[in-house]
Amino acid sequence: MPQEHKRQLKNLFINRALQLKLVFISLGYMAIMLAITLSFTLLPVLHTMFGTSDPLVQYQSAQTFILLAQRLVPAVLFLFFLFFIHLVLMTHRVCGPLVNFTHTFERMAEGDFTRRIHLRRRDYLNDEAEMINEVLDNLRDHVAAIQEENQALEKSLTNAEATPTPDALAAVREQSNKLTELIGAFHL
Repeated sequence: MPQEHKRQLKNLFINRALQLKLVFISLGYMAIMLAITLSFTLLPVLHTMFGTSDPLVQYQSAQTFILLAQRLVPAVLFLFFLFFIHLVLMTHRVCGPLVNFTHTFERMAEGDFTRRIHLRRRDYLNDEAEMINEVLDNLRDHVAAIQEENQALEKSLTNAEATPTPDALAAVREQSNKLTELIGAFHL
């Protein structure tokens, strides 16, 4: 990979606004799912503990609640932390290519079709990057062909101006038609 495209993992938040939005929305859903899971696990024990008047049943329910809470809460927090790390890494693999696409599109808007999209091995959106690179290659080829025909047209015009013969004018017309055909490939 050329040096200008080589990237290093400097930080995990490439597009901070988008990544944080995705992470917090997903963490919110995860928190809801974990709260529902904890509720379905702990509420029956709490109901038994407070819903009966038998002290022995209340004591056993309290012991069960404490045991479940001691084991479930750390497990849930650990899962929440793992899910957070996973989300940051996953959004990094999506937002990195999006930033790369944005830089390429900005260069295209300036008329520069030389920048290609190079993604890291584990990045997502590789198929889309290949399609964009193919579009860039096609545009570059079309522009090069138009430039070639334009140079040939200028040469024919110079020849026609120097010696205005019907053959020279026919050559200019032929070059002009080729140029028109190449430009016609673009649908504007």
